[in-house]
Amino acid sequence: MTLHMTISSFQKQLTTQITDFLATKVISESSKQAYAYDLKQFATSISGQIDQTSLKLYENQLKEWKPSVQKRKRSAVNQFLLYLYQKGELEKFFKLSETVTIPSQEDKLQILDLSSLYEGREGVGKLACLLILELGLLPSEILELDWADIDLDFGVVTVAKGSTKRVLRLEADVKQYLLAIKDVNSQGLLLGKVYTRQWLYKQIQTYVSDCGLSNVTAQVLRQQFILRQIEKGTGAFELARLLGLKSPVTLEKYYKT
Repeated sequence: MTLHMTISSFQKQLTTQITDFLATKVISESSKQAYAYDLKQFATSISGQIDQTSLKLYENQLKEWKPSVQKRKRSAVNQFLLYLYQKGELEKFFKLSETVTIPSQEDKLQILDLSSLYEGREGVGKLACLLILELGLLPSEILELDWADIDLDFGVVTVAKGSTKRVLRLEADVKQYLLAIKDVNSQGLLLGKVYTRQWLYKQIQTYVSDCGLSNVTAQVLRQQFILRQIEKGTGAFELARLLGLKSPVTLEKYYKT
């Protein structure tokens, strides 16, 4: 049997496999709980199929964790993948890289030339990239965005996060793009229907790769939004509001550079 099926059945199958895998581990209860936590997080990040592409996207997400946490998660996932292969659940053996690459502060905090993102083919990947780069949105916020939240006459979009809402001004490029696609889909969710974050990450990764920017991720695009706002003179408290943050504490490193 291969792990290639509908998202719901895949998640159920993977959850069962994680339980079976943990039952084979002769380790302390605390260690077993750590394994369970890491593997459940891995399971929610993978949608529909375990393959080189989905694992690459998962590795990109790992960059957001501290090196020590990255190393622990990589080890747990690699052991699980080996288990699945040995049980015949995977037709091919996959393995995450065990090397934790830490980008230098200069690499992370410099403004990049991303002009090619505006020139690529139309589609969800391009729309998502522009919404992150121009508005600082999270992929999860894009997935929940409804056409009713977008006022193209006034050029603003309202983003709800919990009990709070923030109103963001649409930049010219994003506004023109939305105007161009509104006639095709102007009802319901912006993307047309409910999708998973994994699916959207894959659309973003495919698009940036097509634009010759394979090292750019959703996280990098959000960082670029931050850097560009600082270059414009946006203060820390205002930038925190634009990003939907409760305080500007996590932005301090950008202002110190």
